[in-house]
Amino acid sequence: EAEIIAQAGQRGLVTLATNIAGRGVDIILGGTSPSDKLGRPANKGQEFEKWQKNHKEVVKLGGLHVVGTERHEARRIDNQLRGRSGRQGDPGSSRFYVSLEDDIMRLFGGEQIAKIMTAFKLPEDTPIEHGMVSKAIENAQVKVESHNFDIRKHLVEYDDVANKQREIIYGIRKEILHAAKGQDSAKKLRDDIKNKIYAEIENIIAAYSVENISKKDFEQIVKEISTIIPFDQNSQEKLLQDIKKIGATEKLSSFLKDLADKIYQERETVLGQNTLADIEKFASLSVIDTLWMSHLDSLDNLREGIGLRAAGQRDPLVEYKQEAFNIFDKLMASIDYEIVHRIFKIQVQTQPTIEKIEESGVEIHEEPKLTPDNQQSTQPTSHPASPAGGPTTQPSGQDPMEMTDEELDAEIARLEAMEKSSQSTVNSSPSNAVNPYTSVGNQPLKVTKIGRNDPCPCKAINPQTKKPYKYKKCGMINAPYHKG
Repeated sequence: EAEIIAQAGQRGLVTLATNIAGRGVDIILGGTSPSDKLGRPANKGQEFEKWQKNHKEVVKLGGLHVVGTERHEARRIDNQLRGRSGRQGDPGSSRFYVSLEDDIMRLFGGEQIAKIMTAFKLPEDTPIEHGMVSKAIENAQVKVESHNFDIRKHLVEYDDVANKQREIIYGIRKEILHAAKGQDSAKKLRDDIKNKIYAEIENIIAAYSVENISKKDFEQIVKEISTIIPFDQNSQEKLLQDIKKIGATEKLSSFLKDLADKIYQERETVLGQNTLADIEKFASLSVIDTLWMSHLDSLDNLREGIGLRAAGQRDPLVEYKQEAFNIFDKLMASIDYEIVHRIFKIQVQTQPTIEKIEESGVEIHEEPKLTPDNQQSTQPTSHPASPAGGPTTQPSGQDPMEMTDEELDAEIARLEAMEKSSQSTVNSSPSNAVNPYTSVGNQPLKVTKIGRNDPCPCKAINPQTKKPYKYKKCGMINAPYHKG
């Protein structure tokens, strides 16, 4: 279409086009000027002389003449079409034809002109040319443009509500993302999460401590606290006994806040400061993104039906702003609630390195799967090495194929004794004595035990029997042919 419209400046050529002719295509009198092989304009040659001759003839005849079959609602469109006939000072003219049955004339003053033609008994095909008609059309266009402007302005006011809320949410997300770049920002994010935890604890206590707290209220408080910190059953019973002894609301709030802070510090010690910072960032961003998308859907649903408020003599825009504010207020409260109820439940599962396992004296294989309690993934706690001077599990240097059954059983019994000794050292660590409450997320992992007569997980093949070695003759004593 662009190539066809570009040739509209040739002599005697009539080109029918839509509003696409108004912009984007250069109409040159006499047709498109010739160019060389590289696409550059040619200033000499027979083709150039021929084009120059045609150009002068078209200019002499008056240039390009634009004929419009209707007037557009926007004056801008009409002016663009008129401008095609006056390219860079070239001569040209334009004329528009309007019917009294066109929308713009029918809505704005067309009936009055029709009455005049009927009164004077003028034929329907009689053209009317008068400044009053042109002015009436321009006034109609001004009214339509004002109406469209009001529609766009109204639309922007609706969008501005969501835009202001978007700025707040994106500002929060930006602060969380910057928290990973420095210690001060990370500390600020951690303090903010702790304050949210404290506020949630105060809300729980305030909900059940109107006057006197009954036994049922104490149990309900423990259940609510357990939704934040995943205590096991024994810890919940211990917590219930302790808060019954406290009784007073202020002391109870202070006690639960200190307990939450202590468990949070334990998580930081176990997971590490950097890992906990990643958990905080992940929990905050995932909650904000999920709830924000749901909030946008709610705003869209609200906007679809808010126009019905006009039937009750209420301004839909004012009603929309009020409802959107209430929904956004609930969104901010839901974000804090979800972060508080997720931060203690997110666990990290890491694969321990072989070096750390060998230092601890415990043999770990690839096949046994770590199965945490209650189907929750937690970080595996590496057992510390035996204290100085203590026994360690060192494999025997003797070939297990040359050992008798009695010697092999004795070696296995010695290894099991050493492993139990190392586990008892871990269980007697002072960290368990500090906090009597055990969070489910902080419980140690249970490792599926391999039977001594089971095939070794390394799947080393016995060349004599063509079958895998038994675990007691391979991985348990760290035999030379063991692939672990």
